[in-house]
Amino acid sequence: MKRNGFTFLHFLILTCVSLGQSKSFSLRVDESALDRSSPSPIQSYSTILKPSTPAVVAVTTQQLVRKLYPGGSNPIEDMLRRYYGLPRLNQARIEEEKVPTGIGSGVIVSPQGHVVTNAHVITDPRTGELMEEVLVQMGGQKESPADVIGYDHTTDIAVLKIDAEDELPFATLANSDQLQVGDIVFAVGNPLGIGMTVTMGIISATRKSELGILREEGAYENFIQTDASINRGNSGGALLDAKGRLIGINTAIISQTGANIGIGLAIPVNMVRRALTDYIEEGKIRRGFLGVSLRSDLNQNGAMVGSVVSGSAADKAGFLPGDKIIKVGDKQVLSVNQTRVAISQAKPGSKIPIEVLRNDKPLSLYVILGSMSEELSPLPGIELALLTPESRQKYQVPNKVSGVVVTNSKGEVETFKEGVVLVEINGAQILDLDDVAENLYPGINRFYVWYRGKYRFLAYRIP
Repeated sequence: MKRNGFTFLHFLILTCVSLGQSKSFSLRVDESALDRSSPSPIQSYSTILKPSTPAVVAVTTQQLVRKLYPGGSNPIEDMLRRYYGLPRLNQARIEEEKVPTGIGSGVIVSPQGHVVTNAHVITDPRTGELMEEVLVQMGGQKESPADVIGYDHTTDIAVLKIDAEDELPFATLANSDQLQVGDIVFAVGNPLGIGMTVTMGIISATRKSELGILREEGAYENFIQTDASINRGNSGGALLDAKGRLIGINTAIISQTGANIGIGLAIPVNMVRRALTDYIEEGKIRRGFLGVSLRSDLNQNGAMVGSVVSGSAADKAGFLPGDKIIKVGDKQVLSVNQTRVAISQAKPGSKIPIEVLRNDKPLSLYVILGSMSEELSPLPGIELALLTPESRQKYQVPNKVSGVVVTNSKGEVETFKEGVVLVEINGAQILDLDDVAENLYPGINRFYVWYRGKYRFLAYRIP
């Protein structure tokens, strides 16, 4: 609603309960559309950017390093210690020291001090594990430690929490589904650690996927592309629209030299908003689960259903192998990855229409989505999950091992113990739950698994 030429902000208040403790946070959301019809050139964006830029912070990490300082000796000291029992004067010692390990950016999105950034900003690039200390610096002030609420490598989103005595500035969130190519945008962050910097560009493309930027197994790539200058240190910072609203989190660049060449990528704020809410409300990200294996249509764009998991949401809704998914909810999907992202972003338990082509005829199927973490496993009586840095650490699975991990076995299933990683099924490599469903068949199946440092073969009968 507009009055006197100004658009009122819509406030979304979310009350959350996590781990039995009452917690609340609020997001300021403005989903009004941009005025793209105005021909008048704007001479300065300083007034528009002033409310939002203070909400962008610097994020740094530190790791505890243990250093050995060997003790020294001389002939006289050795003689006195040997014949008179005197102690060594210069004993070897070990000292612990916190060493800076990385720089990045973040955005305060609530008055309660919730900060969103990239998962890769706060984790070890080699192992994917969380750094020992995460620090946030706001407006050139002293760095203060931040609590890590959650982080997810499959989307490269992390949520932090900071405490402050004074009122915190926070960004207003827009609706990233409304973005159009050519919209003016601003990248705000801490490039190369030099302090807060603003660069300007336009949206070059939306819904960019299958770029291989996120190298995590089962990653969900869905990027905004911009030519606004983004460099090392900008990761986790803000991508703002012409109203100064947050539309994305700057994440990566594509470059052959490592320097910016005008291809920057940001995570849409709608994905960030969903992850933020899940972490605060549930303590984990909850993704919609359909229960089909997908493959590309070789003849044209789309996502073909390869197989349907028995008892899954897709099975109950009437999906059949050979169906071509062309629309999820109100979003057209042109690839397997776009389909995966659209389904994962839908709330588990929600009823959504999915449009398919069956024998070249359009058909709408209404699906009550399951949850990726709770859905029936393709293996009866066995609960499976994607390998994450947390599960790798829990089950001591090295990075070179790929597959899905058994998190629980019910009933009489003793073959697949907790911590067993399914690497191959019937000779086919396994990367996600869809691969498990696609390569199982009734009768005896041959599994190649990893468990406690060893590979082995297992046989299991599927009824």
